[in-house]
This record gives sequence, C-alpha cells and structure tokens, in this order.
Amino acid sequence: MTSYLELKNIEKSYPAEQGTIKVLKNIELQIKKNEFITILGPSGCGKSTLLKIIAGFLKAEKGKILKKEKEIKKANLDRVMLFQDFEQLFPWQTVLNNIIFAVKAASQNKKEKLNKKEIESRALNYLKEVKLASYRDYYPHQLSGGMKQRVALARTLASESEIMLMDEPFGSVDSQTRRELQHLLNEIWQEEEKTVIFVTHDIREAVFLADKIVLMKNEPGEIIAEVENNLSRPRNRNSLKFNQLFEQLQYKLEN
Repeated sequence: MTSYLELKNIEKSYPAEQGTIKVLKNIELQIKKNEFITILGPSGCGKSTLLKIIAGFLKAEKGKILKKEKEIKKANLDRVMLFQDFEQLFPWQTVLNNIIFAVKAASQNKKEKLNKKEIESRALNYLKEVKLASYRDYYPHQLSGGMKQRVALARTLASESEIMLMDEPFGSVDSQTRRELQHLLNEIWQEEEKTVIFVTHDIREAVFLADKIVLMKNEPGEIIAEVENNLSRPRNRNSLKFNQLFEQLQYKLEN
C-alpha cells in the first residue's frame, strides 16, 4: 500500500561557530492517511525542525517529502501547524472572528462561495467542537491558557487542512488542562479523520494519543525506532498495558 505521506532521507544542518551542526540525519518515515503519529524525543533532537520542514516553513538540504507520491516543495493550506504558545491567534479579534478568518481562507482556497451567515455558522460549529461557543465574543487576553489553545485548535480545524502538524501544543498549560486537551483532541481526531503529526517529549502523552510513536535521539536528530500503539481506545492511563508501553518507550529512549 502506497503511503499517504512519505519522508525520504531528510537532512538539515544549521550554521555554527565552527562549521555546521547536523540537526536531522537520514529521516525516513511513512505515514498512512488519517493516522495519528507522535514524534517523541528529548529537547534538541530536531522534532520541531522536522515539523517545520513538513509544513514547508523550512527547506531540507537533502531528501524530499512526498504526499500521495507528489513532492511537496512549499507551504500550503493542506498542512496547518499548531504551536504551543497561541501565537497564531489575533489578539485584536474576538474568538469568533479568529475562527472566521480561517473559514474564509479555507473557502477561498477551495473556491467555495459562502455568504456572511454561512461563514459565521461554520465558525460557530468549530467553536462548538472545542466547547467554546459561549465565549464567541471574548478576546484572547480574556481566556485561560487552555481556552486559548482550544481556540487555536478550532482555528486549525477551520482551515480544513488534511494534515495537522502539532508542535508540543499542550506544553504551556497545567497538567489537568493538558489531560483535558488530550481527551478533546482524541475525540476531534476520531470525528474529523485528519492525519496528525504531533511532536512531544511527554511519553504518556504519546501513548495516550498515537497510533504510531516515532522515537528520536539527538546529536544528530535521527529516528531510532517506530513503535505501533495497538492499545484500544479510549485508553486507560492506569492500565497495565498502558504502563508497559510507557516503560518500553522510556527504556528505548534511555538506552
């Protein structure tokens, strides 16, 4: 079966005082359509750099990325990226208008003609998905960190991209909110049937969310293992199988 998304021999270096530093080395990865992948590894292993290359924000010095066997060479609305610091939200716009912006962009990209009422209705539906419809008239500064990230998630969904790239999106919220957001993302992913590539350094987060967990090491950033996660959903964080997989991944990362 042909992969939906394929990374072939991706390499990336950055300039340093003495020559260059190799950030990514020989990254090979195959991703199925609607698969939830987590990229798991320590800080500095190139996870975020790899995500930006997939998004088209950075250029690899070697290798290529294929989507349905066609090479990806630049950023496009078929891939959208969600960061951890809510920087994609417009602080001067209400929650609803932040989502409306993405709905308009998606409709223009698809050459779909929507009137004002249809655009607002679609935006509200995305806010309902993240359980924030009652906050439609709030501004980002009036929201908690977890609520901001839910707005950012709604805006990501509103872009109607096929591939969601998520760079430690829950890293800046408290542990309880993080769990709530993980549950919400899991529900939305199953409903929306998106392909998700999710970067994290949290092993339990990876076990809870992913179909497949890609382990990376640093100096240089390389893939050291791909682990299929066959735990049934919804996943019980306290189950024996969950904790056995956690320990297996921890051992692989430490050895």
